[in-house]
Amino acid sequence: MRLAFICSGLEPGRDGVGDFARTLARHCAATGHEVRLVSVRDSLSQDRAAPAADTELRLADIFRQPAEVRQLAAWLREFQPDWASVHFTPFGFHPRGLGGRRAVFLREILPAKTRRHVMLHEIWLQPGRDGELRHRALGWAQKRCVDAWCGPGWRPEVIHTQARLHQARLQARGFRVELLPLCTNFSPTQLTREAARASVADWLRGKSEKIDDTAVWLGHFGAFHPQGWDFAEFAAKVAAHSNLTGQRACFVALGRSTAVAAIFADAAAKVPQADFRVLGELSEEKVTVAMRACDAAFTSTPKDIIEKSSAVAAWRALGIPVLVTRAGATDAEKLPPWPDAGLIDAFESNFYVPGAGALQPGPAFLNPETTTRVFLSALIAASTRP
Repeated sequence: MRLAFICSGLEPGRDGVGDFARTLARHCAATGHEVRLVSVRDSLSQDRAAPAADTELRLADIFRQPAEVRQLAAWLREFQPDWASVHFTPFGFHPRGLGGRRAVFLREILPAKTRRHVMLHEIWLQPGRDGELRHRALGWAQKRCVDAWCGPGWRPEVIHTQARLHQARLQARGFRVELLPLCTNFSPTQLTREAARASVADWLRGKSEKIDDTAVWLGHFGAFHPQGWDFAEFAAKVAAHSNLTGQRACFVALGRSTAVAAIFADAAAKVPQADFRVLGELSEEKVTVAMRACDAAFTSTPKDIIEKSSAVAAWRALGIPVLVTRAGATDAEKLPPWPDAGLIDAFESNFYVPGAGALQPGPAFLNPETTTRVFLSALIAASTRP
C-alpha cells in the first residue's frame, strides 16, 4: 500500500505526534509499504530548503497559504496514496483547537481513490463542571471539531485513538473507534543502574554539581503538567516514606523545560530533606543512560489517559516503575484496567516507593512492531469492506 501520513508538525524530537507518525511510517516501510509524511502547520525551525528526507514535505500552514495548498495537492497527485492517515490534535490543526471545516478542506484535495484514516492523539478540552465558562465553551466547540474529523468532514473509514478514556467518549458520540497502542523507540538495556549513575555523576562533575548515588532517584521526563496536584507536597510524602529509611529521595528532571526548573527550585526550598536535580536536554543515548540510573519515575499525566504518554511508555520499556500522581476524570473507574503492573497509584494515601533497582518489565505491546501490526491490520480489513 501507499500510505501518506499527515500531521501538524514534523520537527524531530520537538513534536511528539510527528515523532509517532514518523516511527509508524518507518516501520510500515520496513514491512514493504511505500510511505510519505507531510506536516501542514509546521514550526519549520529547520531550513525549508533542506528537507529531512525525500519522503517528507513540511509546510508552514496550508490553511492560510494558497501556494502551499497547491504544493500539497500536487504532492498528493504525484504520490497517489491508497490511504491518508491524519494524526490529529485540536491545537495542532488550529490555534484554538477549532477548525472543523479544515477536515473538509483536506479531504477535497485528496485523490479520488484515497481512503482515509484518523488517529486522535487528543480530543477536546475537558475542564469539568467546575471549570471556567470560557473553557467549557471552548471544549464544547472542540467537540464539534472532533465530530467533523471523525464524521462528515474527513469521513474516515478507520478511527484510532490510544487512550481508553478517549475511546469511551468518542464511542458515546456514536463513532466506531479502535485502540492503537502507543509505541516507543526505547528498549531494555543491559546497562546496570550503578554504571548509569557513574555516567551521570561524570556529566554533573563537568557542571561542578554533585548527586548522591546512594539516594533513591525518581526521574521525570517529558511535559510537566502542574495543574491538579502539588509537586512539593508529593515530594515531601516521598521523602518521608518508610521505604526510604536511611536514604534520601533525589528527584531528577530530564529534558528541556524552563517550567520544570522553576518547579524544582520551588520544591527544593519547601522540601530540604530531598534533593532536586535538573539534567536538562540530553542526547537520545544520554537520556537512556539517565533513565536507567533511576529507581523509579513519576508522571503528571492522569491515570485515565496514562497510555497516551510517550514518556511513561519510554520509562516502562526500560523496566522503570512509574508513580502516577493524578487520578484523572471521575468516570475513569468505569474503564477497563490498563494491563501494566509497573504503574503505581501515587495519588492514593498508601502508595509505596520502589526500592533500589526494582525493575518491573513493561508491557510487550509498547514496541513499534505491535503498533504497526495493529495499524496495518485495521487498514487492510477496511480495504476489503465494500
